[in-house]
Amino acid sequence: MTSDSASSDPIVGKDGSLTRRHPGHGEPYHAHEGARSEAEAKFITPSALREKINRSPLRILDVGFGLGVNCRAALDAAAEAPYPLHIDTVECEEQALAFAKELYPEDTLAPSLLQRGSYQEGKHSVRLYLKDLREALPELQGPYDLIFHDPFSPTRNTAGWTLQLFAAFKERVHPEGLLLTYSQSKVVRAGLNQAGWSLCEQDARPPHRPGTQAALHEGALPAKALPLDLQTLPYEDPDLCLTEKEIRSQREAKLRARKQGNVQT
Repeated sequence: MTSDSASSDPIVGKDGSLTRRHPGHGEPYHAHEGARSEAEAKFITPSALREKINRSPLRILDVGFGLGVNCRAALDAAAEAPYPLHIDTVECEEQALAFAKELYPEDTLAPSLLQRGSYQEGKHSVRLYLKDLREALPELQGPYDLIFHDPFSPTRNTAGWTLQLFAAFKERVHPEGLLLTYSQSKVVRAGLNQAGWSLCEQDARPPHRPGTQAALHEGALPAKALPLDLQTLPYEDPDLCLTEKEIRSQREAKLRARKQGNVQT
């Protein structure tokens, strides 16, 4: 992990909210359009969180706490709701929470999670799992009404986008629950679909691009299910222990083998 200070200087999004560039992956934690508006466009609005929390308690699995923007947006959206919201959030790097403290010093969310591993805001609560998502899975029992899947991109954080991980999420989501992610990748969608999820594309909320939503059955989706290319190979991590490079290399080897087989026939 590099500690190049220039790579972690604050970045002001077009909506005025702050983010940083990850010093190892080289990617910003959020889109250049803005961290807060991205959370709203990709997770809060399409999940109908405000409507749902006014009807019943909600449980969210937030994959990739990062700078805490999705967590904070969810808490703010539920602030006046009559029912409690609980969020289990997973983050493997303590430095992300340290960045959150620096960028948003008025917010006590990240400091509380760093100090106690939990946070309480009225009737609403957050619990932090400071570890690799794959290691945290046995502790993440659900059922979750919503899964906000927001790791770094599949090319940088490949272990966060595998068929086996999506299958593990399927076991932890409420029967009418939703998984939401910013990714439009065909490989990601293939992994979700082959793990047993039905998919639809989110409505675009300019300036942000549409993402992907997944549910256990088509009737739980807010839009018509996507037709998918069943020939696309997903990322795979059978025992949930491979490195990013190993996952990509194994997929590339399968693609080469498929191509050679097609040439021979």
